[in-house]
Amino acid sequence: MWLRRAFYWVQLAAIVVLPTWIMIARSISPSGLGTQDLLVFLAWPALTVSMIVVLGVTWARKSVRTTKALSWTDVISLGAWYLIAIVYGVFVAQSAELAAGLTGGLLALASLAVFGVALWQLMVAARRRVETVFASLDHVALPQGEYRATRVTPTDGDVIRIDPSER
Repeated sequence: MWLRRAFYWVQLAAIVVLPTWIMIARSISPSGLGTQDLLVFLAWPALTVSMIVVLGVTWARKSVRTTKALSWTDVISLGAWYLIAIVYGVFVAQSAELAAGLTGGLLALASLAVFGVALWQLMVAARRRVETVFASLDHVALPQGEYRATRVTPTDGDVIRIDPSER
């Protein structure tokens, strides 16, 4: 459980740390990556935005908000995604153009996969909640029979009358 709770909070830190790691790795690389420079500079904001979107979709689930813990599926998918981002930064720092390109493509695919997994889990959780609501609506709210309203007479208690004032 501690790992699932840790990943709940790691998501916030990863939004800042992982894209920053990629930019720092690019700045310490001994030589430029050539055409890969543009992809590195595009990967930074794309990774940040995708992490924010996945965070929002993940935190949209009530079970995540109430327990402040992610599911094991979230932990595995996010862990793999974060690991790929770290490896991408390592390859960028080493100026390994081919490896950085392959890892960058893998990072983009992993981003889509993690978003898909988070969205799927949100839809399953929402479906369960809707089914629960509809199941509770199947019950009869009032017992069957005739409803009789109680009649109120002026002798039952104080009556307050408010007349609109004339101007």
